[in-house]
Amino acid sequence: MNADLILYNLVAFTPERFSGGRGADHGSIIAIKDGRILYVGDRAARAALAGPHTKLVDCQGATVIPGFNDAHCHPVAFAMTTRYVDCSPPHVRNLGDLIDALRSRAAETRPGNWLRAANCDPAILAERRLPTRWELDRASPVHPVIVVERSGQHCVLNSRALARCGIDESAGPSDAGTIHRDPTSGRVNGIISGNHAQVAAAMPPLSADEIEAGLRAADRAFLESGITTLQDTSWSNTPAHWQAMAAYKERGLLRPRVSLCAGADSVGAFAEQGLRTGSIHPGGDPDMLRLGAAKIALDESTGDPDPPQELLDATALAAHRAGFQFAFHVPDLALLHRSLNTLALLDGAGLRPRLRPRFEHCPACPPEWLDRLAASGALVVAQPALLPLAAPAVHARPPDPTQPALFPFRSFLRHRIPLAFGSDAPLVSCAPLEGLKAAVTRSDDDGRQVAAEEAIALADALRLYTYGSACAAGDEDATGTIEAGRRADLVVIEGGGDWATADDLGRARVVMTLIGGRIVWAR
Repeated sequence: MNADLILYNLVAFTPERFSGGRGADHGSIIAIKDGRILYVGDRAARAALAGPHTKLVDCQGATVIPGFNDAHCHPVAFAMTTRYVDCSPPHVRNLGDLIDALRSRAAETRPGNWLRAANCDPAILAERRLPTRWELDRASPVHPVIVVERSGQHCVLNSRALARCGIDESAGPSDAGTIHRDPTSGRVNGIISGNHAQVAAAMPPLSADEIEAGLRAADRAFLESGITTLQDTSWSNTPAHWQAMAAYKERGLLRPRVSLCAGADSVGAFAEQGLRTGSIHPGGDPDMLRLGAAKIALDESTGDPDPPQELLDATALAAHRAGFQFAFHVPDLALLHRSLNTLALLDGAGLRPRLRPRFEHCPACPPEWLDRLAASGALVVAQPALLPLAAPAVHARPPDPTQPALFPFRSFLRHRIPLAFGSDAPLVSCAPLEGLKAAVTRSDDDGRQVAAEEAIALADALRLYTYGSACAAGDEDATGTIEAGRRADLVVIEGGGDWATADDLGRARVVMTLIGGRIVWAR
């Protein structure tokens, strides 16, 4: 059988290499036919597999790995933020930089139209705080301005934006969230925390042209990073979002495969359409869009940071009966404890989930809870790129040996707790190479480490961003490793050396991305 495409002169990151073996050498080839891997092995087979129409690609000694699978991200939100002023370093390092960036955007924006900025991190800014309404007024008094803090939990509005939202000096607690005031004058200072319903209602949606431009920019960023699969873990996804994603896919605006979580509040609406976890959208290419887990994030969907156990149990039971995998939002120990209780309750009732439950984030787990977490059968979906963001705050407070380690990756693996990696973009960069570096070094750009004892080997980190993420989506039989019969979702990376040290990783860069055996991006 002749191959459609043969990659040669490469190092294939095979399952043997994942497990610590030598794996394939530079004489390897990977042959692809009809979107799947036909052969992985010695170059001697090339003559038998190459036909007159076979495309040959010399990888020049680069490493070929399974395509990165981002197990936790928000691709549409990421696309929208590409249309915002980027406040992350190195673009913005202080409030002066922020004001200059907004002024520059204002100069090309019609007066009266909104100016939007994102990724503002007060921990990074020289002033160590968010701007105020009056500072944003200096950027533009004729545009409503909104600056969204990096976590998405806070925003800042200038005076014109506050007026558009109907927030004045008489404002009290409302569905706009916590409205902050200047500690000296008592005046509304423009900073709002919590659910921004009043703000969101006042802001016009992006235009169709802006949405398309954002999706195309995000698509390029994903492919440049070697991401071949995205798992959209937004808690608000409804059947309308499912159809919208299908339209984006059919128009070629978002080329990586997508597994889209259903919002827990919408599982009934999905079930009425005959949809459940694993359903594949009938339009477009097969396996390019499938329905993922039910995202159970009651702290976000209800606005109650401390949702009751009974509501969590009932929500999970409804999702189970509708045929959905669980994806519990677990940002803290309280929700970890309750999520474990829910799984124990269902298991005791003979309702053990059909697919492995997911705990999204799970940034901490006391050592005495690790065995219970392992016994639950749940898989942890972590975001290692968040570690550098946490480093400044961790080092600013005195050490506390009673507190569990942040993102205890090594402990999870030692206790045989399945683990997958994602980015949480747009909260941080979508680039998996940055997440891998964080998992291996546990440090930020200034060398400050967070729980260095929880660092893991590079080969393990790479496995968690590929095969581990496939397991999180229940897709491990089709993707996540380089083996014959699997989807030819591959990434070619040069400069990685033998992938043994963090220094190898620092030299690595993505040079080619393939989805279904097609080269979708090349440097």
